[in-house]
This record gives sequence, structure tokens and C-alpha cells, in this order.
Amino acid sequence: MAKAIAPTVAGIGTVPNGTHSAPERDLALTVVRDALADAAFELSAVDGLYMPAPRPWTPQGFFSTYLLHLLGLDVNRSLEVSTGGTSGGHAFHAAVSDVRDGTVETALVLAVERNSIVDTTGPYFDYILKSFDAEFESPIGMTVPAAYAQSMQRYVHEYAVDREDLAEVVVKNRENGAANPDGLFDESPTREDVLDARPIADPIRLFDCPAPCDGAAAILLTRDDPASSASSRPISVGGTGYHHAPSHFLMSRETPITELPAVGCAVNVATDLADVSVADIDVFEPYAPFPHIEAIVTEELGLAERGGGVDACLEGRTAPDGPVPVSPSGGCLGRGHPPMVTPLLNYVEAVKQLRGTASTQIPDAERVLTTAEHGHVNGVTATVFTTEV
Repeated sequence: MAKAIAPTVAGIGTVPNGTHSAPERDLALTVVRDALADAAFELSAVDGLYMPAPRPWTPQGFFSTYLLHLLGLDVNRSLEVSTGGTSGGHAFHAAVSDVRDGTVETALVLAVERNSIVDTTGPYFDYILKSFDAEFESPIGMTVPAAYAQSMQRYVHEYAVDREDLAEVVVKNRENGAANPDGLFDESPTREDVLDARPIADPIRLFDCPAPCDGAAAILLTRDDPASSASSRPISVGGTGYHHAPSHFLMSRETPITELPAVGCAVNVATDLADVSVADIDVFEPYAPFPHIEAIVTEELGLAERGGGVDACLEGRTAPDGPVPVSPSGGCLGRGHPPMVTPLLNYVEAVKQLRGTASTQIPDAERVLTTAEHGHVNGVTATVFTTEV
């Protein structure tokens, strides 16, 4: 059997995370234009459009069809996906699959989100409540930080982790994010700043939370000869994987909330397809919205023993100059977090690492692993980017 074609990354485009007055349409057109320019492709080369469905408060409905009209594109495949934080991951994986099997030749994957236009005490909160169990959790006003606060409490108790040490995960990521020109923050808080910040949901404080913001990103995938890539170092999608555990936020079956098995399962599929192991990965860009989640992810990946994820950070193992760099871009905590866009931002950072143009560059990076999640990491996509085309 002939080996499946590994899609090549042809181009990328982003706008800085922050607050944008331009409508979603204009942000989308900006990143599309930039990705095409980066790839040195004509718009007419695109025959597939994939994106996470915009949030309910986005003024423009039927966004993908509207965008196709604006661009004047005829495509063989158009897809909007709505699965929370994994939406961008699923859209990207669908594009990878279609390029692999020849359904499309060049796939445009994009995401756009404006959180600055929604009232967090009204429509946004109503939207969040609907994601929890409607009979028991929504009526008490459950929030996302409240759910993660409970898992943080249990994690600290279960493994005798010093709650104050979790602040170092935040500091690391904020330092990385401050160096990222597309990030939301220009400076990093100290450990004391993190611990003294305003309480959100005990024991989570303000800087432990990812900051919602506006953002947009696009990435072009192609079946073309890698030698034709605009980059002097062609980059391919070596493997993708997905897994969903039988859980929904804090409601799980048999698995404790201090473990996230969907991460390891999804990563195993992706690395197997890429014919590599986690030990072969040079850089990790996970979707980790709270500090203890990054710690747990490192444990699920085998980068630290169970309960040792925080120590991995304290000892510098997950720092940019450590043996297993985690979130050198800043990740959700240090870069800002437009959830529909974050998976694509992780992909863009992976491409930059492999091109050697990242804001915090890891020397000689050849393989990058990214993840995306939704809810309390009950569903995970994993993607391996590699220079081995």
C-alpha cells in the first residue's frame, strides 16, 4: 500500500491577540491574505475551507459561506465545526484528512473570534451555563474557572503539591508570552503577583486564568511538492489523533479529575501515525488553560511522573532551555486565549519553531507536538508537525 501523503504547511497568517475594532470578516480576510502571501499562492489555488464555527455572539451568521462569497471561491469542501475548544483542532484534522486522500489540493483553515464585543455578565454567561449539566450544574451558576478550581483543589491534595508552587507555571508562561509579539501581555507577573491577585474561584486567582481576547489565524495545507513551499525548510503534518473520555467537565466515569487520559490516548495515535515517540518531540505547545492542567498534561505525556508536573516546572525541565520545552510561545496563560483560535495559534507556533522564526526559539527543533481540548479535557486533538516530509 502506498504511503499516505503528509500534507505540507504552505503558509501561515495571524493578527496579534488583543482587542480589535475591525469586524470578524476583516480579521479573517487579513489572516487569509497573509497566509497566501506567506505561501506565495494565488487565492484560486484554494479548494477547501475549514474553520471552527464562530461564537454565538458573532454578528455574521453562516460565516464560512459568507467568506466564500467575499473571496469569490469555488471549493470542493467547506466545513464549520462546533466542539468548543477542540473546534479548531477538528477543523484542521478534517483538512488534513481531505488533503491526504486527495479530496482537496489546497486547504485553507482559519479561525476568528472577538470576545471584546460580548457582555460577560449576560450572553456570555448564558452561553457558558449551557455547556454544563442543565439539570444539576447550570442552575447553581457553574463557571469554567469553578470547574477547574475543583480539579486544582483535588490535584494539590492528592499529590501534596504546594499550591504556591503552581504560580511558577504561570510565571514561566507569562515570561514566554511577553517575548511573543503576537501575545496579549508585555510583561510577566512575579510569583507574589500571581498569589496576591484577585480571587476568582478558590484556589484559582486572576493570573491563573487564561485571558479571553480577540484573535484570528489561518494556515494553508497543500499536496504540492514540498520543494515548492515558500519556506526553505518544508514542514509537514506527520500525524493527528483524537480521543474523548466518557466524561463531561467534572462528571467522569472511574477516572479521577487529577488525570486526563484523553491527552495520552490522542497523542499516542498522532505519534504512531508520525512514526515517532513522545521522546522524539523537541517542543510541546499544549492547550493548557490553567497551571495545574499544564502539570497534568506533562504527566499524561510521560514527561513527569504522576503528581510531578509542577516539579518539572520548578526544576526548569519545561522551560525553553530545558529538556522538554512546554509552551515557549506562552500558551493559553501567557499568550492570551481566544478559544476558537487557540488551536490554530498552537499550529502557527509549531510552524515557526520548525522554520526557526519563533519568538522564543528552541534550537534545532525538528518535531513539535500540539494539543487542543474542550471542557475539562474530556476531548483532545493532538497533532505532530515535523520537518520530515
